[in-house]
Amino acid sequence: SPFPRYEEGVPKDCCKVRCCNEEGQERLGQRAPVPYAVPTSKAKGVVKRKPVFGYDADFTYSLLKGVFEGVGIGADYEKLSEQTQRRWHRTLDRCDKEVDYDQCEAYVADLLSLCDRITAECTGYDFASWGIAFDVQLELGKAWKHFVRLVWMRDIEWEDLVRCISDPNAESSVEAEYYMDDPAAEARHVVSSRLMVPLQVWSFLLRAASAAAEDNSKPQYI
Repeated sequence: SPFPRYEEGVPKDCCKVRCCNEEGQERLGQRAPVPYAVPTSKAKGVVKRKPVFGYDADFTYSLLKGVFEGVGIGADYEKLSEQTQRRWHRTLDRCDKEVDYDQCEAYVADLLSLCDRITAECTGYDFASWGIAFDVQLELGKAWKHFVRLVWMRDIEWEDLVRCISDPNAESSVEAEYYMDDPAAEARHVVSSRLMVPLQVWSFLLRAASAAAEDNSKPQYI
């Protein structure tokens, strides 16, 4: 199966961006598009990776809206506490820097535990109370493992975004292959696509449980 490519000499929590001096030059005497910059030449263009899910944390949080639509009983993503909102994007961002797909069981368990907490805050009931604890372990666990693989692969789309938002001179790096006119729009696209499968599975499990609970509460006629 495909494997992520890590650049030689670049730590896992870093990426390589345009290497330039404080005058924006990649080599002495070059006419830089903007004649000043945050120098990156000392570290040979190696900078810390910026978080993707925390880049627009409000957008990442807003994607939870779809999980609880149609669940009934007053379920609403806006009931989520600020502390858990922060935990949501921070936990997702751990995947890029810390997690290896072949050893991701503990991380997936953390994600499932967080989903349980979010579900309890937004619906008033945790997964066990909804009667779906087993399905969550199985189906949602599989979906989160799929998410881990997508992030761990560090494909070109992901890496270009990470390099763009991590480059302290991103706006003037117009000739860099990762340059983006609108990194915020690209970040929204990348975040949505990476989270699509787990959020759909999570929502499906809750809506199915809600429908079953509704059926069970109806009077039975013989």
